[in-house]
Amino acid sequence: MRTLVFLLLLFNGPLFAQVFVPGQTYYSADSLIEYRCGNLPLIITSPHGGYLEPANIPDRTCPGAVVIRDGFTQELSRVIDSVFIQYHGCQPHIIINRLHRKKLDPNRQLSIATCDSPQAAASWEAFHTFADSAKALIIRSFGSGLLLDIHGHAHTIQRLELGYQLTGDQLRSGDSAINSAFRVQRSGIRNLVASNLTGRNHVELLRGETALGTQLHLAGYASVPSQQIPFPLTGELYFSGAYITERHGSMNGGAIDAVQLEHQMAGVRENAATRRAYADTLRRVVVRFLQQHYFGDTSFLNCMPITSSIAVRQQNLARVYPNPSNQLTIETQEEARLFLFDLQGGLISQQPLSLGHNTLSTLPRTAGVYLLRLQFNSGATGHFRWIYTE
Repeated sequence: MRTLVFLLLLFNGPLFAQVFVPGQTYYSADSLIEYRCGNLPLIITSPHGGYLEPANIPDRTCPGAVVIRDGFTQELSRVIDSVFIQYHGCQPHIIINRLHRKKLDPNRQLSIATCDSPQAAASWEAFHTFADSAKALIIRSFGSGLLLDIHGHAHTIQRLELGYQLTGDQLRSGDSAINSAFRVQRSGIRNLVASNLTGRNHVELLRGETALGTQLHLAGYASVPSQQIPFPLTGELYFSGAYITERHGSMNGGAIDAVQLEHQMAGVRENAATRRAYADTLRRVVVRFLQQHYFGDTSFLNCMPITSSIAVRQQNLARVYPNPSNQLTIETQEEARLFLFDLQGGLISQQPLSLGHNTLSTLPRTAGVYLLRLQFNSGATGHFRWIYTE
């Protein structure tokens, strides 16, 4: 054990001192664990979607080792990241195990996760160190947040399974038992039960009208637990959560809650179109959930502030507000011309701006992040980022 601990410190010691910058991607020393640093109070972990099978890491053959990869969950995690960037200009923290599950399972305790391989143990430690770093950044910036652990299941019933560290039997035990202090203290959303802004109890947060499962179900993705399907029936397979949600959720304290999200293949993971459609739905549901229960508004999405050229800022030539918004006002101190671009540089529209308040005359077709260029008659140019909400 001392040798293993020494190797972990040797391989991953620099991670503990790393300063992470939102928008940047970082890798463990062996490049097998990827961390995309975000600027939202949201963490996405992807432990079972890796493909890499380096020869220097032995296959996991110890008792209890599950080695089946969760197909397309890495791809799903990446598209979740991309839709947040597209629609909000913000991104969650993304932690991806690039190793095949036969080499490493970060969703298990160290011994079974690595089958006592020192090489795999270094990657296991890197995965969880990145998660700890993401949690620390969220706490410092927002005070609390949410972790979603992305998985895939092959159960017969085609529905999402949300794991809160409660088994199927426990979900069937009745509201009073679920709301008991004993059960709340063992929940992955323990912090949320104590601090949610809407005063919901444990049962309401698991399967009430504003629960994640309920909102996903209403959006077209059958989910358990939810108001529609409050618990799995006796004999129905159900994943309740494992090591990642236990370690990184609020069950053991802290202000980061965690939910294991198990996805069926059909209609969710099977191809790029279904993955993107689901990711966009999840984005909308999670934003609403964070707004309702954690922050009270969408200020947590203001991670891409208005920016402009130095000359425009110094001369106070223009103000663009509100941001984000579904309608835009541009207040200028002199006449100018406005150009609206998408993030690929495509010109969407242009219009003259008079002195004073102007309203954007042509709105984009879809919500997302857009670029504004203001060309003033004096020759000054201002550049702004605008988040358009539908």
